Formats: sequence, structure tokens, C-alpha cells
Amino acid sequence: MTPTMRRLVLAMLAVLAVTLGSAEAAAPAKRPRATRIAVDLGPYMTADEAGRSEAKVNWLDADTSDDTVCTQAFAALELQQYLRRATGRHEEFRIMDDGSAVSISYGCDWILLGRADGNALARALPQKERDAMATALDGLGSQGYALRTISMGNRRFFWLAGASRVGTLYAAYDFLHRQGVRWFAPEAIHEEVAPVADLTACSAVEKPDFLTRGFHAWENRGDEPFLLWMARNRFNYWCVEQPEHALMRKLGIRMACGGHDAQHRFLEPKKPYPYNHPTFKGDEDKPKDPYPAGDAYCGDADGNGTLTYFEAHPEWYAQVGGKRIPGIKGSFGTNYCTSNADATTEFMTNYVQALVDGPYRDADVVRFWTLDGGKWCGCKACKALGTPTDRNLLLVHRLAEEIAKARADGRINRPITVRFLVYHDVLAPPTGPLPEGFDYNTCVATYFPICRSYVVPIDDGRSPKNASYMKQLKGWVADTDRHWRGNLCIGEYYNVSGYKCLPICFMHTMAKDIPTYHAMGARHFHYMHAVTAGMGNKALTHYQLARQLWNVETDPEAVWDDYFGRRYGPAAVAMRSFYASLETMLANVTQLKYGLARRLDRGSEDLFPTPELRYRREEGKKCNGPTLVEMVEAARACRERIDKAIAAKPPETIRARLAEDERLFTYGERTILYYDACGRAHRAVRKKDFATARACLVQARRLADLLKNDTTSTKHSSSHANAPNAFDASRATHALGHIEKAIAAAENGTGG
Repeated sequence: MTPTMRRLVLAMLAVLAVTLGSAEAAAPAKRPRATRIAVDLGPYMTADEAGRSEAKVNWLDADTSDDTVCTQAFAALELQQYLRRATGRHEEFRIMDDGSAVSISYGCDWILLGRADGNALARALPQKERDAMATALDGLGSQGYALRTISMGNRRFFWLAGASRVGTLYAAYDFLHRQGVRWFAPEAIHEEVAPVADLTACSAVEKPDFLTRGFHAWENRGDEPFLLWMARNRFNYWCVEQPEHALMRKLGIRMACGGHDAQHRFLEPKKPYPYNHPTFKGDEDKPKDPYPAGDAYCGDADGNGTLTYFEAHPEWYAQVGGKRIPGIKGSFGTNYCTSNADATTEFMTNYVQALVDGPYRDADVVRFWTLDGGKWCGCKACKALGTPTDRNLLLVHRLAEEIAKARADGRINRPITVRFLVYHDVLAPPTGPLPEGFDYNTCVATYFPICRSYVVPIDDGRSPKNASYMKQLKGWVADTDRHWRGNLCIGEYYNVSGYKCLPICFMHTMAKDIPTYHAMGARHFHYMHAVTAGMGNKALTHYQLARQLWNVETDPEAVWDDYFGRRYGPAAVAMRSFYASLETMLANVTQLKYGLARRLDRGSEDLFPTPELRYRREEGKKCNGPTLVEMVEAARACRERIDKAIAAKPPETIRARLAEDERLFTYGERTILYYDACGRAHRAVRKKDFATARACLVQARRLADLLKNDTTSTKHSSSHANAPNAFDASRATHALGHIEKAIAAAENGTGG
């Protein structure tokens, strides 16, 4: 019997089994508690084989049947694992192939995974039920799904189906969420599996409000528990540098590539020229040069026997002060001469090749970024192209065209999204129409409000920085005469590099910001430098983010009630109060780390020069955010509450969660107290109160030593946001020396 005939026969048996089950309804009987899971296992004998077959799946070919079998069988395994834990019935929830399932336990309840066309048992349900599911799934997109509970006689069918395999996986996780399962962080102690006597019936139709939900990264710094935690919370955005590509495909996680280093990678002026230049001797074994020699060519200028890109074509690089320079310095410097057609062709050729068979060959999203805050070529031809934003959009258009050509040629066989910068030098909206044929479906603007204020929501004009960002954003997406008509991604900074993994809480800011971003048209969202382990206090940010990005109408109060009640149990009230104080303690983090810390580090005379951060509130001085004194008071309140929660000796799992929270909070607490001790010493010197100044300096040195000994709080993020220890992370390591010198100078009468 062929596999096709086998499945047809099994499908017919499924119809018979459901019919027989319906007939049983005539006789009153207690509904069995036994439950089975039916899913298509494809060619595999067991769910474990099918659900862990990702390494065998060709994820990029036209045949998606093996993709679907793998992901949906894994969804079955996830359901089995957590439902067994929740019910305590460890022999229950057997996983059966959808066709052969009918041969066992006609009278049991069933969990059906997948659409009717992919699940024989689902096809045996009454036509009206199948029609209802098909209607529910219509128009949901690839991530949407429906949950239906169907009662037939003394049995129930829990039908979990997605518009695609990923939607079915999300349906399984939502079903578990509704049964009381939570994944607050990757580690096992952060899983919460509420005990249930029986499965709760549920019906829902879901699709995400933000299509992209995740974290901007570019390094191999995650692991399987982190990736699983992402999927379980329906996050779907990480990086191609993570080697577990097959696992990420199975989990529906899209992989991003690229960054500010694009020109360094693909047009680095110091790299050897890869072609046989017509006037250079010694490169005859290289491919024929596709570009004509420019007038600025001057040969092997440094005489090392190797022709570099810049030596071959100085005209490809930026003109500054009338002179061509090799301005690209890693991720920084001056962008190449984007008006030069040959330079752009070479840049794009190399970039696309990386997507074809290079390090980006599995990427789904290209972060096509120019240099970080880079300057731009000053030649007449470049200036004629318009503002930096106008020039950047020409490059974006060209890359999209080249990717489309590679796809048409069969060199690329996957859809690729191009996300470009709306940031720093290219923050201003375009000044004119975009190129004809610009692909708005493929190209997405990513708006980065770096160093914004988190004291107030992004649309709150009390913050001058936020007001400026909102003005620019409206110019992109809201003004009636705007030129950009495409999609929008938000790139937030909940752990921007300068924050160095401080335990910041964004509860109320996020509650307002995410609906605001969505209302302005954003359908994609990620934030930078997320930690991948040891989340502690950051677990709330991630849990709230996951719920709000999926549904912007989510009630934040309900999220908080759920989080504190389930994560902390008897300590919920104390910890709710703790987080309220934690938010006050670090809401002004941008001014703290990018303002005060830098001023302390360089020994500035005035440590609190702006209304955004004052030492304390004083009559006649404008104050727009929490003062340092208020931060210290909030830290003291946090300490009192978390110590009280721990002293109450809650259950072991909650005690472990509190211990992790306390460790990360202590890092933040010591950082605040260190700044405060330095600030008080500075103020005492100015008042010539040297005894107080030296006492404060002693406190600051003691705190500095404690911070130096903390080498764990700042190690779970990216290389940019990590630090060797918490003292280095303070960004004010030179403050102690400046204070010592100031005290000595003031005492000796040589300074003040």
C-alpha cells in the first residue's frame, strides 16, 4: 500500500471513529478524562523523531510539508510536556499520528493540531465545524491561529490550528497559557505551571498586532533555552549569527543580518582589490576588472606590493575638504561616495553575494545600515542627491533591486526584508519623492529613538528629547505631505549600551508607548542588547512586551496582576510595590548614564546642569524628572521591600526567583549609591566641608570595590552593553581620582 493510499484509508477510519463516538452520546456516560494528541507525523514513527527533525528539513525549498510536520510535531511535544506537568497525569496526552490515532481509545478527548487539510482526525469532524475553522483562519496571516473546543457526545475536541505551521505552534503556546503555564525567563526556575484538574475549554481567533516581536542582536550569544523561551512567548526575531538556524526555523524565529559595518565588510578601503587592475602588475591571476580605471588612480601608494580598494579607486570614497579619503573605520567614519555608480555596484554585488552563499545566506531580514552616525561625502555629485536621508533611500532602493534580480536568477530562493535606518544622521524624513518603483513591501523604515527619556512616554512633550523624536517620526508617517508611504519598525533601547544591563523597569512607559507606536503605523518592533540569561527584574519587561506586542489592547494592569501573582505568589504585594519604586529609581537612566556618569568621569564643575536631572528639588530650579536624591530614596524603598519578601521565606521556587531579582537589583542599588556618594563629595568640596567630602569619598571607594567584585550582572548582553564588572559599567571610574584631587587642591588653597 502506498503512503497516499494508507492515509486515505486511515482518514476513512477516522470518519468512522468520530461517527461511532457520536453514537455513544445516546447512552449517558461520564466523560472520560483521558486525552490524546493527534498530529501529522509524516514519515516518522514517533512524535519525538518528527518534532526534533529540524536538522533534516530543507527549510528553504518549495516543499513545505516537512517544515510543517517538524514544527507541528514539536508543538505536540510541548503540549504533552506541560499538560502532563499541569495535570500530574504523566501517562496521559499520548501523541498519535493523525491517521492512526483512530485505532485507539475511541472514547477519549482529543487535541487536534493543524488545519483540516493536514489532520485526518480533524477532517472527520462535522462539516460545519470544519467550515467554522476555515472561516476563522481566513485572512489571519502566517502567524495567526484559532482555538476551538468542540463537544461531541461525551468527548471534547480541542482544535488548535494556525494559518501556517508557525501559527499552529503559537496556538499550542496560547492554549498552554490559558491553562496557566508561563515562561517568565529561560531558566527552569522561571517556568510557572499551575496545577489543573481538567483542561479548560477555550475558543479564540488570534493574530499579532506587531508582525515582528523580538530583539536586535548580531552575535552568537543565545542558546536553546533562550530560543525556546522566545518562541513560547511568541517572540520571533533574532540574528543569523546564532548557529542554531534549523531550530530557529522550526520555532518561527526570523534571522536578521547586517549592521553599521556593511561598508567595512563589503567596500573596505584597505582590503586588497579583488580584480586584475589594467595598470597594476602583480594581480594577473585575479578576475578581469569590471570597472574602468579612474582619473584619481595613483597605484600602489604605500609600496607594499598589494593594491587596495582605495588605491585602485580613490574616487569611490568620500571627498572631505576637496580630498578623497578612506573614511570607513569599522562601523564609524565617513560613508563612501554614494553618487559613484561603480562603487555602489561593487558594494551591492558583495552584499548580495553574502546573502547568496556567504555569512548571510540564511538571513530573512537585512539590516541595511550606513555608518553609525557617519558623515557623508562632500562632492558635488553627492550633494546633488539631497540630504543624507535622500541618499540613503537611493541605496536602499538599489539593494532591494539587486536582491530581486538575484531571486529572479534563482540565486536566492527565500523572501528577504530590507530594514533601513531612521536614526541619527538619517533621522529626518526624505525631502522628495522616492525612486520610481521603490518596493514598499520589501523595504521597512526602522526608527531608533536613541537616548530618549523613559521618565515619560515617547509622545509626552515634557521631555524635549522625546518631543524632538516625535516631530521627526510624524514627518515620516503622519504628515499629509510626507514622501514615505511604507512600513515602520520601532527599534527601542530598553538596554542601550550605556545602560550596561541595569535592572530598569519600563512598566508604565511601555504601557503607553506600544499603543502609541502602533497607532502611528508601526507593525514591527524590537529592542537592542536584550540579556539572554540572568534576567531577574528584566523578566517583567519581556513578559509585558510579549503580551502588548501581540495585542496592543492588552490591559497592562491585568498583565501586572498575572505576572506578580504567578511569579511571586505570597510575595506578590511586596514585589508589586518593589517594582513601583524600581521604576522611579531608574526611569531617569538616560540622564544618569549619559549625563551624570560622564560628568563625574571627567571631573566636571557642574554635575547637574540641566532640568532633566537635578541633585534635589530646589526653589526656582526647573526639574523634569526624578532627582538623584529621589533615586536614592527609591532604592532604599526597594531594598526594604525585597528584603521583607525574602525574609518571609516563601516557597523554594519563589525564593530562587527573588534571589535572582535581588542580585540584579543590588547592582543597580550600588550604582545609584556610588553616584550619590560621589555627588555628595563633590558638593561638600565646593562648600569647603572637607570632613564630609572625605567621608563621602570613603563611601564611594567602598561601593566601587563592591561593584568591582560584581562580574556577573553585566555579562549576559551584547559585547556593547556588557562590561568586565559593575564598576566599569558605571562609566564613572575616574570620579574617585577627580574628587581626591579636588579635595587636596581645595585644602591647599590651590583650587576650589
